[in-house]
Amino acid sequence: SSTVGWGQSESAFPQHPCCRICACGGRMEASMAQTHKFLERKFQVGSANSDKVNYSLAEKFFHNKDVKPEVLEAKKHVMKTKQANILGTEPRVWNTSTIADPKIEKHASSNDLKGRLLKVRAGLMDERVAKPSRFHTDEAIAERHKFIVSMTGQGPIGKLTGKWFNTVDERGLSRHCIADDWPDWNHSHSAHTKEDLKEAQGVFEKKDTRRKSMLKKDNKLNTLEYVHPVQAVANVNDCLRERKIDFQDLKEQFKRELKVEFPQASEERLQAMAQRLLNEKLLADEKMARFPVQHESFRPNLSLTTQDRRYKEYFHPGTYGWTECEKRYGWSCCINFDQDSRGCEHKICNPDSWCLMGFERS
Repeated sequence: SSTVGWGQSESAFPQHPCCRICACGGRMEASMAQTHKFLERKFQVGSANSDKVNYSLAEKFFHNKDVKPEVLEAKKHVMKTKQANILGTEPRVWNTSTIADPKIEKHASSNDLKGRLLKVRAGLMDERVAKPSRFHTDEAIAERHKFIVSMTGQGPIGKLTGKWFNTVDERGLSRHCIADDWPDWNHSHSAHTKEDLKEAQGVFEKKDTRRKSMLKKDNKLNTLEYVHPVQAVANVNDCLRERKIDFQDLKEQFKRELKVEFPQASEERLQAMAQRLLNEKLLADEKMARFPVQHESFRPNLSLTTQDRRYKEYFHPGTYGWTECEKRYGWSCCINFDQDSRGCEHKICNPDSWCLMGFERS
């Protein structure tokens, strides 16, 4: 029969050579399947190869062991250095300096807790805050916004400032001036909008108010004695014309005398000199009419009471005696050999000064 009974070995029955080869091949495939490692799916967060695609915010899909230990140490060191040790509670770093002089030693003593607390209260130990940059002021940013709007014609609604500021309107950007403190030039020709009507009404009211204030009569003005500026100038011109006509003969006489004295002078120079002499004569006549007596006025004569009788008195501060270097007699202060010479120094004597010396008691 083709079957093998229980307890019988396969070698007891004759087999075909092909059947032997197939049996050996099946055993080799089974042994290779047990030893070879085929490719497996790699777990990757968010990939289709993983079993789970969506994760909650509280779930951690990276393990702490995935981070390198040197990175964790660096992070801990940075976080620790960010926390300022103001009160000195943390242990200090070992000081490798060998300086023992307290005057040169810089670090503060750990026992000076009171001084450290005073510095904390005064704000000297606070962390420094970086000041805003000077290169980006509000004015510079506003000018940059205006330039972008003028070049692109868009914004700055949202993309630049986030505020509602539309510079492209009916009048256009050209009505805005280059400086914010200068008034804008309104070149619009529209006169039907509400803003135009309101502006026109304001201009009319301003001009009408000025017209009424100019035409209103002033109660403090004396109309009887008030002279209009045009009339005042006309009066001055009339006075000058009348004086020229009245003193024309005298002016011609001055001109003839000047012609004899200055024969080479031109007509314009003679005319100017004659006019100057005429003006001086008129001024002298007016002075004589006001002050008939010469050198007499109501002013007090201060020359009688303000006389200065002070004089200088010269003297020698040194002594007159024998001088060894010169081998003769002389003054020790100025080395003057004449005993009766004028002194080298002086003092001011005022005979009109107050005498503050008291009387001697007898």
